[in-house]
Amino acid sequence: MPDFCQKGCPPCLEHQHTWKPSEIKYKGTDLKVIHGRTPIRLLGIRFNMRLDSTAQRRYVMDGITELACFLRKNRDLSIENSLRLIECTLAPLLAFSGPVIIWPEKEFKPLTSAFVRCNKEAWQMSPNTSTALFTFLKDQGGLQIKMPRAITWSAVWGLLTRCCQFNDGTRQLAEITYKDALEKYGCLDMEDLQFEAEFLTWDQASQNSFVFACHLTSTLGIRVNWDPFNPDWIASAANIDLARAMISTQHLVHIQYKTERKWAKAVEVSTEGKLVTMRSEGGGTFTMKTEGQDTITGYPTLREAIQRTFPTLVRLSQLTERHRG
Repeated sequence: MPDFCQKGCPPCLEHQHTWKPSEIKYKGTDLKVIHGRTPIRLLGIRFNMRLDSTAQRRYVMDGITELACFLRKNRDLSIENSLRLIECTLAPLLAFSGPVIIWPEKEFKPLTSAFVRCNKEAWQMSPNTSTALFTFLKDQGGLQIKMPRAITWSAVWGLLTRCCQFNDGTRQLAEITYKDALEKYGCLDMEDLQFEAEFLTWDQASQNSFVFACHLTSTLGIRVNWDPFNPDWIASAANIDLARAMISTQHLVHIQYKTERKWAKAVEVSTEGKLVTMRSEGGGTFTMKTEGQDTITGYPTLREAIQRTFPTLVRLSQLTERHRG
């Protein structure tokens, strides 16, 4: 993490949690900085400098409305193709930005209505058709479509899982957010937080990613058993400890380099634990990072290779089983 502290001390929770840029000066005089309200597009998300995501929410609603109009005008399109079109557009459109922007409850209800309207058009049904037909289970005579709340739930939990997987900065921020949630609501773990989040309003829960995920889980009648920052987890292990574990067990991991796929094992790790030397089954050696992103060589990191090779492993002790298949 960058050192945000102006006093030369190592990064502390306060400066990791809240970061403010240095003041702009002209001839020794501080200039007043006013953040613009014009939305910008960064990595596909439309925000402004005040973290207002109105433009992104409008973009999602416009996309759903446009698809509904298209289906309405093209009745010659078969129901099967219409449903396939919805599956390939609506869910990704919402899931892409759903975990990183805040949807006020008063705007999420019209979003749900527009989502259902698209499905009515795809089934070539009247707009007055009961919404219950789409929410009931199939064994109860319903169509059981995946509603926006369920899509958002899946996307939010997926984002949190990714943030907690790798020690690349997002994990530290996720841990701060998680601890804030536990302290604010007096909870001991994720199970307690899910129980407390059930009694919060949508807008109250949406101020914290973990609380919001737990709120969605509770309202959908689901319980998630997860301890994201357990010190025994592979994700919590230090880079050098993880590399040494792979060297001692000599597990083969799957490496995809451009169009080439091969199996390799770790044979050496640098002193600081940032680089690891790998040897392929053919005898060739190469070096790759233990974590982060390698935009130069094109090799995956050691953590990514472990995740892809052993997707079900959670604890470091599971990884150190010498005879794992």
